[in-house]
Amino acid sequence: MVVDNAALGFGVTVFLGIRLAAKGRVSLEDFERAVTAIPEVQTVQHVLGQFDYRLRITARDISDFERILRRRIMTLPGVGQVEANVMLSEERLPGPLGMLG
Repeated sequence: MVVDNAALGFGVTVFLGIRLAAKGRVSLEDFERAVTAIPEVQTVQHVLGQFDYRLRITARDISDFERILRRRIMTLPGVGQVEANVMLSEERLPGPLGMLG
């Protein structure tokens, strides 16, 4: 089932890259436990590359996202650098793999 977030009042989707500040000071489990408790965070992906995590966040609008970022994301244990990318549009790929998303 595909949920239409915009129809539910969540018009903004943001992909947020997070690099942890000091990997030795905060365990990955502590960070993951804290971030998955935030209702607006739809997915948490532990990734290789410039960032340690990639989050998919839904918000009502940009000011709602700013509130989520300031009050919930930036206060998480170990958060260092963040980079936000606002989704402009999303296309579903045809075929069996496209139907999985």
